[in-house]
Amino acid sequence: MAGEQATGGSASLGIGRADIRPSNVRALAGLSAAIVLRLLREGLVIRALAWPGVLTAFSMFASAALTIAWRNNPVIYVDDSALVAPLAAEHFEVRVAPDAAATLKDGRAERAVWREGDRLVLGATWGGLLTYKAESVLRDYVGERWRLQLPPPVKRSRDSVELRPFTGLLAGIVGLLFTLYGVVIGAGSLYRDRSSGVLESDLALAIPRWIHGAARLVALAVVLGPALVVSLFVVDALMPIHSVQTWIFVGFMAALFGGALGVVLLARAGSQKGFSAPLSQALSTSMGLITLGYVQPGFGHYLPLVSLGSAFAGTPPSWAVVPVTLAVAALVSADFHRRECV
Repeated sequence: MAGEQATGGSASLGIGRADIRPSNVRALAGLSAAIVLRLLREGLVIRALAWPGVLTAFSMFASAALTIAWRNNPVIYVDDSALVAPLAAEHFEVRVAPDAAATLKDGRAERAVWREGDRLVLGATWGGLLTYKAESVLRDYVGERWRLQLPPPVKRSRDSVELRPFTGLLAGIVGLLFTLYGVVIGAGSLYRDRSSGVLESDLALAIPRWIHGAARLVALAVVLGPALVVSLFVVDALMPIHSVQTWIFVGFMAALFGGALGVVLLARAGSQKGFSAPLSQALSTSMGLITLGYVQPGFGHYLPLVSLGSAFAGTPPSWAVVPVTLAVAALVSADFHRRECV
């Protein structure tokens, strides 16, 4: 009753112009901080939020290490011992085999040199600087009049057109993971607080009832936002992402919308329907909205969560996502008041 009296009218939703006062802002900040602390005490939440960055970094480091080790293997097979000295002088690891061509064809070698009549044949599974270098050595050996000029490696820039689809896909996957985390954490924290009696204690506080729903969304933003930013910057440090700020924006809005979706569907389900049914509905709805944005990017880039699918399709989000997200947060807070605060 005290919470309803503090709203200055508006008994149906608990939201009115008189609610936005310094005392209510402090109450919102305090309750949000309490929810954040409860979330951070959950080891599963911390591990889940850290996992995308750690997994991405490990995968990219492992892939880069394997690629570098494989493509820079200096081993080369020859069937003519006279080729050992000139190749070894250029730091190749030369191995003599009676049938060098067979070692290449059966996958035992990446590069091999063999004779066919009066000419030398250089075989390689792919190009690269070492292959060009071996060809240059062989041209010197046979006395060709022209030489290969090996250009320096091209440095990949942040705006490399060739890398944009790949880095955009990585950034989008990180945003998708945090969206699903938002759904699970939003629904799971409400279910945990409801079953443990913490929510009942929170509702006994003499504060406007709309603050309870809003505080959960603020807490989700505080928990998900920094973890998403760190994860995307980890990816960006390993492989520069074109317009990383755009992916941070669209991923954060999608994660916040996903968290709101998890909260509102669990609140509407009530305590009788359990946890799994509303959670599966929230996850399915989230994936459906992302798919809609991918199929209709021209429409989807105006809406939160849907704009993540549009970003996958190459259409950046519109700033209209911000007011739409705030409107959705207000509706979720009002609906939370009607469902839980009775």
